[in-house]
Amino acid sequence: MKKFVFKETRFLTSAIDQKGCPKGLGPDGKPLPEIAVAGRSNVGKSSLLNHLFGVQNLVKTSQKPGKTRLLNFFKVDDDVIFCDLPGYGFANVKQQMLKSWGPMIENYIENRSHLKAVLMLLDIRRTPSEQDLIFFNWVNHLKIPMILVFTKIDKLSKNAVSASVKKNLAKLERNDLPKVLYSVLKNQGRKELLYEIKALLHADDE
Repeated sequence: MKKFVFKETRFLTSAIDQKGCPKGLGPDGKPLPEIAVAGRSNVGKSSLLNHLFGVQNLVKTSQKPGKTRLLNFFKVDDDVIFCDLPGYGFANVKQQMLKSWGPMIENYIENRSHLKAVLMLLDIRRTPSEQDLIFFNWVNHLKIPMILVFTKIDKLSKNAVSASVKKNLAKLERNDLPKVLYSVLKNQGRKELLYEIKALLHADDE
């Protein structure tokens, strides 16, 4: 990967299965590395992605949990692709649709050959839920690299943030993963997350 500067991001497509996923090819015709973005409903995935991409409203946001209902793909600088996954847990959608998300996400995570990493978002105000732990342990079992992103840190004091991170890591039983503290409102965490993403992808290139 020659450059990775987040100058231009564009929406590619939405999909419900592998057939609908984009080929995600770079200028050389080879598949680009792909990063999945996951987390429970209302964790702030859409807001974080807009902030990370530096583009307003590219990723649709909503006050209602469950806005993301498909696999949504975004290409950055012809260098990397992000896949925004539907939020798991509570969502303001029909139960039948909720049940369809499990197989959709499972199939994508297990069979997307150029998936290189997962950004797992966790609300700093909460401890990992049962769904968080199931997802985390599953991705960990598949040995897919992860970056933990603690969102909404502006909602707590610095001491409370530190205590919450410690509690979360203890429950996840993994203290060695890259982790980033993020606040869209306070414009915090973007540089740190970009650094971790670049480091991970460049390490994979090597």
